[in-house]
Amino acid sequence: MATNKLNLLKSFAPIIVMVVLFLIPVPSGMPPQAWHFFAVFLGMVVGMIIEPIPATAISFIAVTICVIGGNYFLFSSDELVNPDFNPAKESLKWGLAGFSSSTVWLVFGAFIFALGYDVSGLGRRIALILVKFMGKRTLTLGYAILIVDVLLAPFTPSNTARTGGTVFPVVKNLPPLFDSYANDPSARKIGGYLMWMMVISTSLSSSMFVTGSAPNVLGIELVSKIAGVNIGWLTWFLAFLPVGLILLVLAPWLSYVLYKPEITHSEEVSKWAGEELKTVGPLRRHEVILIFLVLLSLVLWMFGEEIINPTSVGLLAVSLMILFKIVGWKEITKYSSAWNTFVNLATLVTMANGLTRSGFIDWFSTTMSTHLNGFSPTATVAILVLVFYFAHYLFASLSAHTATLLPVMLAIGNSVPGVPMDQLSILLVLSIGIMGCQTPYATGPGVIIYGSGYIESKDYWRLGGIFGVIFITALLCIGWPILRIWL
Repeated sequence: MATNKLNLLKSFAPIIVMVVLFLIPVPSGMPPQAWHFFAVFLGMVVGMIIEPIPATAISFIAVTICVIGGNYFLFSSDELVNPDFNPAKESLKWGLAGFSSSTVWLVFGAFIFALGYDVSGLGRRIALILVKFMGKRTLTLGYAILIVDVLLAPFTPSNTARTGGTVFPVVKNLPPLFDSYANDPSARKIGGYLMWMMVISTSLSSSMFVTGSAPNVLGIELVSKIAGVNIGWLTWFLAFLPVGLILLVLAPWLSYVLYKPEITHSEEVSKWAGEELKTVGPLRRHEVILIFLVLLSLVLWMFGEEIINPTSVGLLAVSLMILFKIVGWKEITKYSSAWNTFVNLATLVTMANGLTRSGFIDWFSTTMSTHLNGFSPTATVAILVLVFYFAHYLFASLSAHTATLLPVMLAIGNSVPGVPMDQLSILLVLSIGIMGCQTPYATGPGVIIYGSGYIESKDYWRLGGIFGVIFITALLCIGWPILRIWL
């Protein structure tokens, strides 16, 4: 009975939030439509956090509500009294704008790459090769897990699909070889360390590339719309590279020191991977073609942006994958993760843009600017990045966190004179991936890894807190100074 009441409350929570905000008088100086839109937006965020229905369905419904009620949620009274202004047409145009976003299509293309990795078996082969050659020592095995994730990240924008769907199925076979089992004291033999390395790897790889995590794309869309700062694929990669290289080297070793496994050497893992590779067999035609397409896409993304748009590169790669029959069109139409993320990102981009369209961002930035006038631009940037980063303890979704707080941080930064918005924008979006290590519920892979039973709750929270501080400190103390010189 109690469970049914809780489920009922969860189902109505987003509606309750909206109704309560509708009943509250509009704050002084805020346009009425901005307050009404914010009510829908906050209801959407609450729904995405507790998920009484799938998160994508919630954001889709939120867009629909605002499109139908555009007069109430989007447009000012001055616009509505203009005889040349067509609110029905303009609200629909606003509602569909996210589906034409080039970055949303870039993520879709990367998802099809991920499908190719899975269908061709190339992703599993890469993982097994690294385990075979680096699996004799537990520390080097940790590096192997990290390398696999990083190699897959540019083409797998779902860290859940990448780490949870490709890396985890391989790694979960390793602990039993050492009599290390889940939900058992033996988990500390080696299983706990290997599972924690997946947490580290998915966090770092998600921040290394724009296409390493879907919320990254949402982030650069918001930055472009609100701050007017355009962050390309190569710009993102180079901005995080100095910090990323250092953390890629140090994080496995630090994990080894802070969460040292009882077993440090073994031949078993390497032998197991070798046997699995024999079963897989030699490279097949589809794998060779996919390797070529991966290298071609990387080269064009990194060096061909003046010739061909990064999104066009993704679409070209997808087309070639279809022509060479690496993936079939039927497989693409059935790939629900890609289409779900496409709709989710498109609707979130639309809703986040609605904060600006309705006038909420202008009002908020003007209001908040007075509270930060006493801080220097440098201190303001540091405060906003730290607040944005550690606020993820309150969220169970990187997408919901990004959609909710990033516009707020950008608006505040924009309102303080002298704040370098290019630096603030890049630091904020680069922090999205690395914040995923902080809690067991921070990301989809974290939930999967924690649910495996190899890492005790107290250990996960302790390690998450330590590495969370290490990661953001590295970004601010190493990445930011370099970014200042570069920009």
